[in-house]
Amino acid sequence: MPPALVSVEVVVGILLILVLLLIAGTYLRRRVIARGLPLTLCGLRQPGTGQWRMGLLRLGDGALEWYPLGGFSLRPRQRWPRQVLLLDAPVPLPAADTPPLLPDASRVSAAAHASSFELALQTPAYTALRSWQEAAPPGYYTMNVA
Repeated sequence: MPPALVSVEVVVGILLILVLLLIAGTYLRRRVIARGLPLTLCGLRQPGTGQWRMGLLRLGDGALEWYPLGGFSLRPRQRWPRQVLLLDAPVPLPAADTPPLLPDASRVSAAAHASSFELALQTPAYTALRSWQEAAPPGYYTMNVA
């Protein structure tokens, strides 16, 4: 067998192993982030920026958490407590402004504390988010917000 063929087989084998490790790592990261809680794909846009950043939105017990889609971190990049989160009604996004992985997404303007931001969500994800926000336990909004 020619040595060049063996070298190509080794390179292809290593690349295949790396791709499988990447897929397994992405799957495991998603499972660890979810921890049995609702998780959905969403876009996040901060004021003054025109670009959507794709990520995973987790509806936690007491806060809405946003994780970047790529990367290795298991900590949320953004976290908004349920008590101070304000959501506006969804507005359909024009095709030119739609995030790449979210066809037919709607823009939801939101605010928490003194910061405002926008989320790009599909209709079922927005419905879940609104239900999560409105389903707080009795007396939940009477607690002090730190």
